[in-house]
Amino acid sequence: MVRTVQLFEDPNVSIDQLSEFYKVEGTPHSYLMFVTTIDGIAVPLESGQRGGSEIALRHLKDNPLAAGGLTDNRALQYGWATADAVLGGAGILRDNPSATWYPRDRDLQDLLRARERMPVRAVVTGKGEVDLKDPVFNPKEGEWQPVIFTTRNGEQKLKDQAKRLNTKGYQPLKATKTYAMEGTSVDLAKAVGILKKDYETKLLDIQGGPILAGEIVKAMLVDELRLTISPQILGDLNLEGKRRPGLVTGVHFGTEDSPLAELEAMGVSGSHIFLRYVMNYRN
Repeated sequence: MVRTVQLFEDPNVSIDQLSEFYKVEGTPHSYLMFVTTIDGIAVPLESGQRGGSEIALRHLKDNPLAAGGLTDNRALQYGWATADAVLGGAGILRDNPSATWYPRDRDLQDLLRARERMPVRAVVTGKGEVDLKDPVFNPKEGEWQPVIFTTRNGEQKLKDQAKRLNTKGYQPLKATKTYAMEGTSVDLAKAVGILKKDYETKLLDIQGGPILAGEIVKAMLVDELRLTISPQILGDLNLEGKRRPGLVTGVHFGTEDSPLAELEAMGVSGSHIFLRYVMNYRN
């Protein structure tokens, strides 16, 4: 049964409305926040396009059908303001190096600052392929705790980068806590476990792209899917004929073990639809 049906009349949704719509009962709780087109495309896969912004239609300033993209942005920032930790993939930083998962709207900044604990900003990079000069790894004092989850090889690559930057008078990794794991990829269950145990994470916001989304759903680490359906149709191929990814990429489920999802809440902002699904893993 759908718990909430909400009409967001103003794209600049109030904190009270967001708090009611995204109310979480019981912790720890992790959610995956995503936006796709009507036909399920999550990334345009075109040069110069970041992905989520164009999918949500936030780049269209004067089209009334794009107004719900502002609501999507408010919901995104609300998650950043209320979650104990945000976990994102390195691909987001490559597409948008300025990403910090820190709210831009003043009222949501105030909401974050009013909290008694410092939030965590964690990045998953198995190969250590991130730029340590990116803002997410260099917060001002007290803003957030940067964390990197990587492999042993990735850790060495990060250390090599740090040494190069040190010769230029830059001190990377000073504020960042790095966790290196054995193997060729990051064990996401261990990473989430560390966030819960070492950083007392009760509410985890997952901001990865389709590859990280696929891995984390496959690992059954997502309690809830917060999905925005944007009113556009892109088609499954980019200009070069490459397949555009959907919500999850790089994993397989069969009809006998595919995760099911129970609709918890539904919201509407103009032509955008906001859905909250509780994940149900069958194995």
